[in-house]
Amino acid sequence: MFEHYVKRTWNLERHLRAPLAQERESFLVHLREQGRSFGRVRTINTRLLAIVNSIDLRDQRMVSEADLVAAADTWLARRTQPATRARSVRGARTDFVSVASEWLRFLRRLEETDAPVPFAEQLEAFLRYLREERGLTETTILWRRHSLGYFFRWLSSQGGSIQTVSPQQITSYFSIRRARPWKRATVRFHVFSLRSFFAYAASRKWCDASLAATIQAPRLYAFEHLPQGPAWSDVQRLIASLTGNDPTQVRDRAVVLLLALYGFRIGEVCQLTLDDFDWVAERIRVRRSKQRRTHDYPLTAEVGEAILRYLKEVRPRSVHRALFLTLNTPYHPLSAAGFGTIIRTHLKALGLELPHYGPHVLRHACATHLLSEGFSLKEIGDHLGHRSAAATRIYAKVDTRSLREVADLDLSDLAEDAQRHPQMELATLPDSCLLALREVAGVNLGGLQ
Repeated sequence: MFEHYVKRTWNLERHLRAPLAQERESFLVHLREQGRSFGRVRTINTRLLAIVNSIDLRDQRMVSEADLVAAADTWLARRTQPATRARSVRGARTDFVSVASEWLRFLRRLEETDAPVPFAEQLEAFLRYLREERGLTETTILWRRHSLGYFFRWLSSQGGSIQTVSPQQITSYFSIRRARPWKRATVRFHVFSLRSFFAYAASRKWCDASLAATIQAPRLYAFEHLPQGPAWSDVQRLIASLTGNDPTQVRDRAVVLLLALYGFRIGEVCQLTLDDFDWVAERIRVRRSKQRRTHDYPLTAEVGEAILRYLKEVRPRSVHRALFLTLNTPYHPLSAAGFGTIIRTHLKALGLELPHYGPHVLRHACATHLLSEGFSLKEIGDHLGHRSAAATRIYAKVDTRSLREVADLDLSDLAEDAQRHPQMELATLPDSCLLALREVAGVNLGGLQ
């Protein structure tokens, strides 16, 4: 392997004689399989030689980041000339530590130093309960971990504990957010996380049994917001703007078509793999993380052509089976945050003014467009993968066709009738009837459903 990157005999012998030659070769093979360029792997090979000559790695001890920084300074002191610019020195130190960290992590010998979350034992027990007994998805559990982590760090900084936490302290936690206020929906999410945890903690006798009931969430009204997506004409402009030959545009066109035409959630696009496409039957399979099931969709010609072009011309060769990968080395699957940046950048480039610019607005645009084309809410819900009709009901607020029909109703007869009988009153029941109704209301119906 070393002979591919080192040509001179004396230099090749240096690489072969240096410690951990087999481990270095394995890492170079791994980098090439991940899609790293030849030039970058050659540079890393040279850097690995400096690393093993600066740190004694022949024992099996774990290596900390502090050890790597100290080794980088020692290495720089040996090779840096007095006239070397400070920027070059900083860049070389950063590259040394970065390559060493990645290699040692590959060998599982890097000592990770993530700051521990306070009350980690209780947190892990709660998350295990959510996973094993409640059956929640890993995404939901991850968000619960983040939410509770924020609170536990704050609680620990205040000198508090799970056993002694009070409703007043929880109120203070939400009050400190005034400097950067959370929206009501965000507050409600964190309230539910805390309420769920303290209900579990009470069942384990970790805290007061009544604490969970004191944590009140702000009121959210059903269907209080309109679906916040761009007009379908703007979606068509977005798709038309991604017709170039630039690799980024080729990949992003396929992403936008999946989000806009199928209305997929961004997490569902993240989970797409090469195995989810049946090119013979022209079908695409998507995993619904919320429902824990898969749905098959017909693969439209436009989407199929966009994905095939991406696979043939743009997608880098990689061991990863995920459909969408980064275009720069090291190649790895695109994250939800990466997709969000892609969609946000393209929408803002069109000059659109929207309340939100994330990938989910294309799902809203898809549903609103289907509604305007005359599809029923049931059909739209099936297309979007909604399990409940209530999830689709919000789009009735933008059903302009039905609203126009209501607006066109002739109410003149009703108005004239009201003018002819201005003294009309609602019928009233005599007191005897009211007493009879109260008696009926007090009847015990037992097991009658």
